[in-house]
Amino acid sequence: MTRSGVSPDNEREEIINLDHVWVQYDSVSALEDISLTVFKRDFLGIIGPNGGGKSTLLKVLLGLVKPSNGKAAVFGSRPGKMSHKIGYVAQYHRFDRDFPINVWSVVLMGRLGYSALLRGYSANDRQAARDALERVGMGEYKKRHISELSGGQQQRVMVARALATNPEILLLDEPMSSVDTSVQKGFYELLEDLNKQMAIIMVSHDITAVSLYVKKIACLNRRLYYHDSKELTAEDLHSAYECPVQLIAHGVPHRVLKDHTH
Repeated sequence: MTRSGVSPDNEREEIINLDHVWVQYDSVSALEDISLTVFKRDFLGIIGPNGGGKSTLLKVLLGLVKPSNGKAAVFGSRPGKMSHKIGYVAQYHRFDRDFPINVWSVVLMGRLGYSALLRGYSANDRQAARDALERVGMGEYKKRHISELSGGQQQRVMVARALATNPEILLLDEPMSSVDTSVQKGFYELLEDLNKQMAIIMVSHDITAVSLYVKKIACLNRRLYYHDSKELTAEDLHSAYECPVQLIAHGVPHRVLKDHTH
């Protein structure tokens, strides 16, 4: 795996580099010796058990958590300096049905970092919000109260809010956790389309969907199991999930936990 920045074919421009990163909370390790390189227009799916550090890894990239050891760089700088180049969709959203906020206002919030609060939103802010809503197919819902939308529609609005910043990296933390399976295919197809213009890192428990839609897969349980490809070995998954795992068919389309004892 190269760490030189740009590969000879100019298609593998390095945008994220984690070099032996450790994160500890009160002397308890959340991440251990993580090394990872992400390139322009990568689509990386990260799987792993609950409590394995997946959300912590995203927070490192956002600059919200500082490594205890090792180095983290986004576009060659410390992550906190590059937050304007990253769009983030958190794991779960719950909206108060009585709170008066519509889809348009939610997406405009993505522009807060670009606007002076006292001056209000600029014409550029509003255009960016309109473009983002159209991009996720939610333009006609801009006046709807956010709580009136389905789970899948709400998630598209959250993606639009992230896209309003015109990011070069999109981070998604369990984006399908509150979405019906009937609408998941359309959402993943949206991500495939967005991936033509930006890198995407998606944390997910849905190994089937990850194996179908992402370009590369990593498995994380404090330590990262990653081969810069869409392949994981049975040994990788066994080490990460700490129990026997069987892979079926192509890549990792299903996960089956064999009978085991802890």
